[in-house]
Amino acid sequence: MNKTALFYLTALLATAPALASGIPALFPFAAQSHDQKGEVEMGWSTSINGTNNGVLNFKKKDDLKGKCDGITCTISGKITPAYSLPRFNHSPFTLPGFKKTNSSFEAKCSGSGTIKYDRDAYEKVEAQGNCRLHIANTGDVLIKGDLSAQGSTILYLDSGNYWLDSLKLSGDTKLVINGSGDVNFYIKDNVDVSISNQIGSPSQKVNIFHYDNDEVKLGDNAKWYGDIKSYGDVKLKGSSKLYGAVQAKSLELSGSTRLYLDAGTYWYEEVDLQGSARVIPQGDELTTFYIEEDLELQGSTELGTSENPVLAFVYGDGDDDGEAELEGSSKIYGYVYVEGELEMQGSTKIFGAVNVVDLEMEGSASINYSAIPVSGEVHHYKLSFDVEANHLTAYACGDEACSEALLYSRSATLHIKDGLNNNSISNFNKFLKSDKDTNPNTKLEKNKCIQFVDKKADPKPESSPGLRCYLSDGTQLPNCKLCAEQDVQSSLAAYVYDEITLNEEKLGETIPNFNFYITDINGTGTLQTGNRVLKKGSEVSFPLDLTYNKAEAISLTIKGDNGKNGKNRQEVEYQLELVFVPKQLRWSAADCSGDSGFLYAEHAASCTVLGNAGEQVGLTLQAYGENDKLIDDYSAQLQGIVIHELTAELEQTREFEQGIFEFNQKSKASFETTSKIASVALIQATVPETCAPYAVSDNGCMLYTDGDIAIVGRTVPDRLLITGIPGKLKNGFAYRGKETEFSEFPYFTIRGCAVGQSDEKCSLKSYRGEFAKGLFIDAVGFKNNSEYLLSLENLNDYISLGGDGVHTVDVPPLTFKKRDLDKSKKLAQLFQDADDDLNLVLNAKVMSDAVINADGTYSPPMGSRQAKIAETGEVRFGFITLMDAEIPVNKEGIMFTKLHYYGESLKQLKEDISTDYDLSDGSHVQAALDGNSVKNLTFGFKPKAGSEVSEDIKVDPYASELKDIIVTIEGLHDWLKPADKDNEGDLADPEALLDITGRFSPGERTFNRREATR
Repeated sequence: MNKTALFYLTALLATAPALASGIPALFPFAAQSHDQKGEVEMGWSTSINGTNNGVLNFKKKDDLKGKCDGITCTISGKITPAYSLPRFNHSPFTLPGFKKTNSSFEAKCSGSGTIKYDRDAYEKVEAQGNCRLHIANTGDVLIKGDLSAQGSTILYLDSGNYWLDSLKLSGDTKLVINGSGDVNFYIKDNVDVSISNQIGSPSQKVNIFHYDNDEVKLGDNAKWYGDIKSYGDVKLKGSSKLYGAVQAKSLELSGSTRLYLDAGTYWYEEVDLQGSARVIPQGDELTTFYIEEDLELQGSTELGTSENPVLAFVYGDGDDDGEAELEGSSKIYGYVYVEGELEMQGSTKIFGAVNVVDLEMEGSASINYSAIPVSGEVHHYKLSFDVEANHLTAYACGDEACSEALLYSRSATLHIKDGLNNNSISNFNKFLKSDKDTNPNTKLEKNKCIQFVDKKADPKPESSPGLRCYLSDGTQLPNCKLCAEQDVQSSLAAYVYDEITLNEEKLGETIPNFNFYITDINGTGTLQTGNRVLKKGSEVSFPLDLTYNKAEAISLTIKGDNGKNGKNRQEVEYQLELVFVPKQLRWSAADCSGDSGFLYAEHAASCTVLGNAGEQVGLTLQAYGENDKLIDDYSAQLQGIVIHELTAELEQTREFEQGIFEFNQKSKASFETTSKIASVALIQATVPETCAPYAVSDNGCMLYTDGDIAIVGRTVPDRLLITGIPGKLKNGFAYRGKETEFSEFPYFTIRGCAVGQSDEKCSLKSYRGEFAKGLFIDAVGFKNNSEYLLSLENLNDYISLGGDGVHTVDVPPLTFKKRDLDKSKKLAQLFQDADDDLNLVLNAKVMSDAVINADGTYSPPMGSRQAKIAETGEVRFGFITLMDAEIPVNKEGIMFTKLHYYGESLKQLKEDISTDYDLSDGSHVQAALDGNSVKNLTFGFKPKAGSEVSEDIKVDPYASELKDIIVTIEGLHDWLKPADKDNEGDLADPEALLDITGRFSPGERTFNRREATR
């Protein structure tokens, strides 16, 4: 090798990125880069929580204006190890060869009739109107063209395979499966479903196998149980829901769709979520996405859940880097590795961690760290045994579910022996992730057992048991023990109200031409076949379909004979144990949320109030059988129940485990939480999958009862703490009859308190937003209401909700009463000398958040408190004084006014020269002489210099002399009116005397007679 080549190789080795030893090593902190050119940019209000003390592992930075763990972010100039992504799998599945037909027979149904067809080939199948169309199937039905249904048709399909050109379902179409198996649609061209009914069920799926590279469209409000495999794109629209596995070219969800995705590994070119769509993984395995080009979330969409996060790898298509983009308020629960840029805008959030080339964050986007639920070591070893092929496969698992993406990526060794017969079975040496032995030493003789035991395991597994064994169909082997004729999960177990079928497969053999009858039944419920109740002595025949209405194990003895006597008589007897278990334990759920979470206007009435924050609350479980039928009685010891406290936006703030609970459907279906609920919250409860105590066999659980997760109600404050804050009067005084003006307004604060909190420690920050929109002002007024006037309309308009749980109530427009007062109230009143009668009182409660009491009454959270309007200042009884005047004939004149108020006595009159008032605001002037109006004498209002208000009256020129004219200002606001001399409690219009005289010398000004007298 020449020196140049040696130097070039050395440079390559020096710059080659280090590779991560496992998936957990990719996500040590909330955000990091694996590329030498990686750059991070964070705008104001963005945050990353879960960093290395505020330091991010990036080589470069642009603007770093956000916060990392509450402090200014910096970069380390380092990167984390890169990950060697597997080659993108463009063919994760292969569909079987498509079956065709040239049939010209058409199966049609319209109107309101019922038609049944029993053929194996059609040109097309079409249903319209209200008809009921039955299609029989003994294995495969071939349709040359479309299978379509519209209107209110009901399509009855036997379980089996259907091969067709396209599938079109619309309107109120229903699809009913006859038989016990699935319906499989093999579709060459289009799939367009836009219905509002349920298709399939958890026990009977309707699966789609799509051969075209076009779209599979599921829309409207369809609820579809089944798997989809498509060479094209899968699009969910409207408010449709899909329960199953979806493998396709690309995945797009819009509207308020929900994809309840089976746990597993998925390969897509693109994943696009819009609207409020959500992908909700199911099962224990960490669901993994390999995405070739783009991952995009918009609106309020969500990918993953806090209980079931996802792992996503975004590649890029070779020419362009991969890209992940979050907009709006979308969220990802999981771990995202991008061979390109991750861009977060708006109020988007990631709960987990990211490893990218470039990271750009804007708006109030945040990344909140949680460790990936694996350690990077061998969690346990898994064996999968294919009995027919005699193949044994070993896996070094990195997590509890043995997820494919988290298999141990370093060298592992596992030696397996037969623990019962003490001979070697297989040696797996220095394998990566998994290894297969196609010829293990597994001699499984009749009536014999073997037990897989790890003779050597390196590295040692972290969990116990360290070796877990399964058959190739997924059946777990208890204690890794396998027997020649072992029935791991008994087929003589079923759900209450569901069927157990007794046939030759279940019984070993059934002898033809025998007469069979029941000789013994030991159970407390009703055993039926169809609508016929079976009792001791009932005749039966095989196959025999049995249903039962109780959750229990029963013994059943069936005898049979050939009908002959003596030596020719032959008999057979079947002694059976039938186990019937609940299908599901289900919470008594409440309607507490929609796509946007809890909205008070929509959910306050339907979301049950369970109790107050700070106390234990009651929950109710119910056991159901098949077809959602409630079971009369069921008892079991339950554990693993988890209670979650959620915000109105459905974000979890706290969870705790309930502890062991003795459940009894009749006597103890309801129970109290073991811990107190700490906050005002939506209460979500989770009960895991359980096994009925009588369904546990030596080989494990015969049939599991499904669990449930549901929001069961909410909590509210125990009481309201109200605090009054005094205001400050503008200029230090207020006039009776006039709306009071403040330089600082008085107000109240309202806090929600938990049970047991004192006033000093009262704090419920969770009582905010939608939770607090039920706050209602029950009453506001004065302790002595005879002294004051308040505007009491639309009181709730004065409430301002605070984000920290502290809410304010402004005082409504306030006027001190001026009419019907005794003499003492006309005097200037000082606030500092006032008693409680001057205090403002606020009563508040939350109208729709009442907790029901034992006696059936309701107690809403409420509170009451007083507040002074102001600490200091005075209340004045003011009025306008109109001054007497003399003006010359044919001359314009002025009648002056002054603003007076009473001082310490009614004889002490004080003048206010600082407060403006406007006589022209709604008032007018009248003139009378000897009780009659004065013709042709007119008045106006004179604007104040430099102001728009008029405080004086302008008298227009008058042609003749008149004396003792009474001039009155009518229509003034109450605060400007003097007291009525004749009726002490009423108010009068101000009046004065006006003389028009010829005694003035030229140029002499108008004078005021009363003022001259004084």
